[in-house]
Amino acid sequence: MRGEAMSAAPIFSNAHTHTVFCDGHNTVEENVLRALELGFVSLGFSIHSGNPYEGFKIENEEKYKVEVARIREIYGHRIEILCGIERDGFYQREFNGFEFMIDSTHMFMKDGEYCHVDHSEAWQAADVEKLYGGDYYAYCADYYAQMNRLLSGPHGDIVGHIDLCTKYNEGNRLFDESSPRYLKYALETSELAVGTGMPIEMNTGAISRGYRTTPYPSMDILRFIREKGGEIMINTDSHRAEWLDTGIAQCVEMARQAGFDHALRLRKSGFEEVGI
Repeated sequence: MRGEAMSAAPIFSNAHTHTVFCDGHNTVEENVLRALELGFVSLGFSIHSGNPYEGFKIENEEKYKVEVARIREIYGHRIEILCGIERDGFYQREFNGFEFMIDSTHMFMKDGEYCHVDHSEAWQAADVEKLYGGDYYAYCADYYAQMNRLLSGPHGDIVGHIDLCTKYNEGNRLFDESSPRYLKYALETSELAVGTGMPIEMNTGAISRGYRTTPYPSMDILRFIREKGGEIMINTDSHRAEWLDTGIAQCVEMARQAGFDHALRLRKSGFEEVGI
């Protein structure tokens, strides 16, 4: 889906937007109206893939697709609206009728039990203590192993929040993200992600919900992606219409510091480069 255009314009786009059809708080239309207020040129919706362990219902996917199409009929002359899905790496099945796919891992298996990566800090801490004896590095190794399995098979269009396992680790409270043990796993997965050709998102979802003050991925990972020739895009992983533009300016500055001179944004014609 790689385009060729280059622009000096601001990002004015988001391709990771959740609605009431999964765990978002606003309707499709409310998100579009907010995007229009912000001057967005495109907005990509991204329902979570239906999965029994998180309670999302597969039947909502068809209702969601119908509603996105309906809203596109109304507002499509003012903004490009794309119907996508955020596929969970743990839950493999066919996904049809979507215009783009975000590949993410929210869960993995350890000794026959589910590890919910971002359900809550308390849930994560309980998993690490029970299944890993308190070893967060071993926990992260299994998270990245699940990401590797996803990236090694047929993949989608965007790599979602690649280091989600650090969601509750603001200020290295739980483990040291600069340690060689952690970076071994994180950078192996990042290199695999770059090799797929998919853009790796800078994601501000944890900022809007108060878990972090910085976006995913970390600066170490971001610089590594740049060194390996990977592409990035800036997404807000928005679960409320008011969060559609959260942290975009911060991502731009961080990307510049990492050595990027552009990011990608999603349009109907594919990805296009935007100068930053």
